[in-house]
Amino acid sequence: PIALPPSVPPPWLSRPPCHLPAAMALKPDVLWAQRPDSVYLTIDLKEVQDMKVTLENDSLAFSGKVGGSLYEFTLEWHAPIKKEESKWSTKRLIEFYLKKAEEETWPRLAKAKFPWIKVDWKRWQDSDDEGVKGGFDVDGMGDMNFGDMMGGGGELDSDDDDEDLPDLEPAEGLGSAPAAPAAPAVAKEENELDKTD
Repeated sequence: PIALPPSVPPPWLSRPPCHLPAAMALKPDVLWAQRPDSVYLTIDLKEVQDMKVTLENDSLAFSGKVGGSLYEFTLEWHAPIKKEESKWSTKRLIEFYLKKAEEETWPRLAKAKFPWIKVDWKRWQDSDDEGVKGGFDVDGMGDMNFGDMMGGGGELDSDDDDEDLPDLEPAEGLGSAPAAPAAPAVAKEENELDKTD
Protein backbone atom coordinates (compact mmCIF):
# COMPACT_ATOMS: atom_id res chain seq x y z
CA PRO A 1 0.00 0.00 0.00
CA ILE A 2 1.01 3.58 -0.65
CA ALA A 3 1.40 5.66 2.45
CA LEU A 4 -0.11 9.13 2.10
CA PRO A 5 0.42 11.96 4.54
CA PRO A 6 -2.59 12.27 6.88
CA SER A 7 -3.58 15.64 5.35
CA VAL A 8 -4.07 14.17 1.84
CA PRO A 9 -7.26 12.14 1.39
CA PRO A 10 -7.09 8.98 -0.73
CA PRO A 11 -8.00 9.57 -4.40
CA TRP A 12 -11.35 7.76 -4.18
CA LEU A 13 -12.48 10.22 -1.50
CA SER A 14 -11.34 13.33 -3.31
CA ARG A 15 -13.68 12.84 -6.29
CA PRO A 16 -17.07 14.47 -6.11
CA PRO A 17 -19.85 11.95 -5.48
CA CYS A 18 -21.87 10.87 -8.49
CA HIS A 19 -25.40 12.25 -8.15
CA LEU A 20 -28.36 11.90 -10.44
CA PRO A 21 -29.59 15.22 -11.80
CA ALA A 22 -32.22 16.78 -9.57
CA ALA A 23 -34.70 16.92 -12.46
CA MET A 24 -34.33 13.24 -13.40
CA ALA A 25 -37.87 11.93 -13.89
CA LEU A 26 -39.03 8.46 -12.93
CA LYS A 27 -40.97 6.17 -15.28
CA PRO A 28 -44.30 4.83 -14.02
CA ASP A 29 -45.43 1.30 -14.85
CA VAL A 30 -47.69 1.42 -17.89
CA LEU A 31 -50.01 -1.57 -18.29
CA TRP A 32 -51.79 -2.34 -21.56
CA ALA A 33 -54.17 -4.82 -23.13
CA GLN A 34 -55.82 -4.87 -26.52
CA ARG A 35 -58.74 -6.02 -28.62
CA PRO A 36 -58.64 -5.95 -32.43
CA ASP A 37 -60.27 -2.47 -32.42
CA SER A 38 -58.91 -0.90 -29.22
CA VAL A 39 -56.22 -0.61 -26.54
CA TYR A 40 -56.74 -0.25 -22.79
CA LEU A 41 -53.84 1.54 -21.09
CA THR A 42 -53.29 2.14 -17.37
CA ILE A 43 -50.65 4.43 -15.87
CA ASP A 44 -50.05 2.80 -12.49
CA LEU A 45 -49.96 5.94 -10.33
CA LYS A 46 -52.39 7.19 -7.67
CA GLU A 47 -53.04 10.70 -6.38
CA VAL A 48 -51.16 12.40 -9.21
CA GLN A 49 -50.67 16.16 -8.94
CA ASP A 50 -49.69 18.66 -11.65
CA MET A 51 -50.69 16.12 -14.28
CA LYS A 52 -50.14 16.95 -17.95
CA VAL A 53 -51.26 14.61 -20.73
CA THR A 54 -50.86 15.14 -24.44
CA LEU A 55 -52.58 12.51 -26.56
CA GLU A 56 -52.06 12.52 -30.30
CA ASN A 57 -53.05 10.05 -33.00
CA ASP A 58 -49.46 8.77 -33.03
CA SER A 59 -48.16 9.39 -29.46
CA LEU A 60 -48.80 9.96 -25.75
CA ALA A 61 -46.86 12.30 -23.45
CA PHE A 62 -47.45 12.20 -19.67
CA SER A 63 -46.01 13.99 -16.66
CA GLY A 64 -47.16 14.27 -13.07
CA LYS A 65 -45.96 14.33 -9.47
CA VAL A 66 -46.64 11.74 -6.79
CA GLY A 67 -45.29 12.36 -3.31
CA GLY A 68 -42.82 14.96 -4.56
CA SER A 69 -41.37 12.67 -7.26
CA LEU A 70 -41.73 13.60 -10.92
CA TYR A 71 -42.93 10.89 -13.32
CA GLU A 72 -42.92 11.40 -17.05
CA PHE A 73 -42.68 9.61 -20.37
CA THR A 74 -43.35 10.00 -24.07
CA LEU A 75 -44.09 7.11 -26.39
CA GLU A 76 -45.08 6.67 -30.00
CA TRP A 77 -47.91 4.20 -30.64
CA HIS A 78 -47.13 1.09 -32.65
CA ALA A 79 -49.86 2.23 -35.08
CA PRO A 80 -52.17 5.27 -35.17
CA ILE A 81 -55.21 5.66 -32.90
CA LYS A 82 -58.38 7.73 -33.23
CA LYS A 83 -57.95 10.44 -30.61
CA GLU A 84 -61.51 11.78 -31.02
CA GLU A 85 -63.06 8.35 -30.26
CA SER A 86 -60.86 7.63 -27.22
CA LYS A 87 -61.84 7.97 -23.55
CA TRP A 88 -60.05 8.47 -20.22
CA SER A 89 -60.57 8.28 -16.47
CA THR A 90 -58.59 9.45 -13.43
CA LYS A 91 -60.82 8.03 -10.65
CA ARG A 92 -58.18 5.83 -9.02
CA LEU A 93 -55.47 5.20 -11.59
CA ILE A 94 -55.04 6.97 -14.91
CA GLU A 95 -56.78 4.83 -17.52
CA PHE A 96 -57.23 5.26 -21.27
CA TYR A 97 -59.48 3.52 -23.77
CA LEU A 98 -57.84 4.12 -27.14
CA LYS A 99 -59.65 3.37 -30.39
CA LYS A 100 -57.30 1.94 -33.04
CA ALA A 101 -57.36 3.61 -36.46
CA GLU A 102 -57.36 0.15 -38.08
CA GLU A 103 -58.51 -3.16 -36.64
CA GLU A 104 -55.36 -5.22 -36.16
CA THR A 105 -53.37 -6.94 -33.43
CA TRP A 106 -50.38 -4.93 -32.28
CA PRO A 107 -47.22 -6.88 -31.38
CA ARG A 108 -46.40 -4.16 -28.81
CA LEU A 109 -47.87 -0.89 -27.52
CA ALA A 110 -45.11 1.43 -28.69
CA LYS A 111 -42.74 1.53 -31.64
CA ALA A 112 -39.81 1.07 -29.23
CA LYS A 113 -39.59 -1.42 -26.36
CA PHE A 114 -39.46 0.03 -22.84
CA PRO A 115 -39.01 -1.99 -19.61
CA TRP A 116 -41.73 0.02 -17.83
CA ILE A 117 -44.46 -1.00 -20.34
CA LYS A 118 -46.07 -4.27 -19.23
CA VAL A 119 -48.98 -6.44 -20.31
CA ASP A 120 -52.17 -6.03 -18.26
CA TRP A 121 -52.91 -9.75 -17.89
CA LYS A 122 -56.26 -9.07 -16.16
CA ARG A 123 -57.57 -7.43 -19.32
CA TRP A 124 -55.54 -9.26 -21.98
CA GLN A 125 -57.34 -11.39 -24.54
CA ASP A 126 -55.53 -13.94 -26.69
CA SER A 127 -56.58 -14.29 -30.31
CA ASP A 128 -58.01 -17.76 -29.58
CA ASP A 129 -60.12 -16.29 -26.73
CA GLU A 130 -62.01 -13.88 -28.97
CA GLY A 131 -65.56 -13.33 -27.86
CA VAL A 132 -64.92 -14.68 -24.35
CA LYS A 133 -63.96 -11.44 -22.59
CA GLY A 134 -65.82 -9.03 -24.90
CA GLY A 135 -64.98 -5.34 -25.06
CA PHE A 136 -63.37 -3.22 -22.39
CA ASP A 137 -65.57 -1.72 -19.65
CA VAL A 138 -65.46 2.02 -20.31
CA ASP A 139 -68.35 3.06 -18.04
CA GLY A 140 -67.41 6.21 -16.17
CA MET A 141 -64.75 7.22 -18.67
CA GLY A 142 -65.20 10.64 -20.20
CA ASP A 143 -64.37 11.69 -23.71
CA MET A 144 -60.87 12.95 -24.32
CA ASN A 145 -61.08 16.57 -23.23
CA PHE A 146 -57.42 17.27 -22.77
CA GLY A 147 -58.04 20.97 -22.22
CA ASP A 148 -59.04 20.00 -18.67
CA MET A 149 -55.87 17.96 -18.18
CA MET A 150 -53.33 20.47 -19.47
CA GLY A 151 -52.67 22.26 -16.20
CA GLY A 152 -56.03 24.02 -16.01
CA GLY A 153 -55.71 23.90 -12.23
CA GLY A 154 -58.79 21.74 -11.64
CA GLU A 155 -58.79 18.69 -9.41
CA LEU A 156 -58.79 15.63 -11.62
CA ASP A 157 -58.73 12.85 -9.05
CA SER A 158 -62.04 13.40 -7.31
CA ASP A 159 -64.17 10.67 -5.81
CA ASP A 160 -67.12 13.05 -5.31
CA ASP A 161 -69.26 11.05 -7.72
CA ASP A 162 -68.83 7.82 -5.74
CA GLU A 163 -71.99 6.63 -4.05
CA ASP A 164 -72.52 7.55 -0.41
CA LEU A 165 -71.75 4.79 2.05
CA PRO A 166 -73.90 4.20 5.16
CA ASP A 167 -72.59 5.19 8.58
CA LEU A 168 -70.67 2.51 10.42
CA GLU A 169 -72.51 3.09 13.69
CA PRO A 170 -76.31 2.65 13.79
CA ALA A 171 -78.47 5.71 14.23
CA GLU A 172 -79.98 6.43 17.66
CA GLY A 173 -82.94 4.18 18.50
CA LEU A 174 -81.92 1.53 15.98
CA GLY A 175 -78.83 0.28 17.78
CA SER A 176 -80.47 -2.46 19.86
CA ALA A 177 -82.59 -4.11 17.17
CA PRO A 178 -82.08 -7.87 17.51
CA ALA A 179 -81.10 -9.97 14.55
CA ALA A 180 -83.54 -12.72 15.64
CA PRO A 181 -85.88 -12.59 12.61
CA ALA A 182 -83.24 -14.31 10.48
CA ALA A 183 -82.99 -17.27 12.85
CA PRO A 184 -86.51 -18.71 12.23
CA ALA A 185 -85.91 -18.66 8.45
CA VAL A 186 -82.78 -20.77 8.92
CA ALA A 187 -84.57 -23.12 11.27
CA LYS A 188 -87.37 -23.52 8.70
CA GLU A 189 -84.84 -24.43 6.00
CA GLU A 190 -83.33 -27.03 8.32
CA ASN A 191 -86.81 -28.52 8.87
CA GLU A 192 -87.32 -28.74 5.11
CA LEU A 193 -84.04 -30.62 4.83
CA ASP A 194 -85.09 -33.01 7.60
CA LYS A 195 -88.26 -33.85 5.64
CA THR A 196 -86.31 -34.99 2.59
CA ASP A 197 -84.43 -37.70 4.51
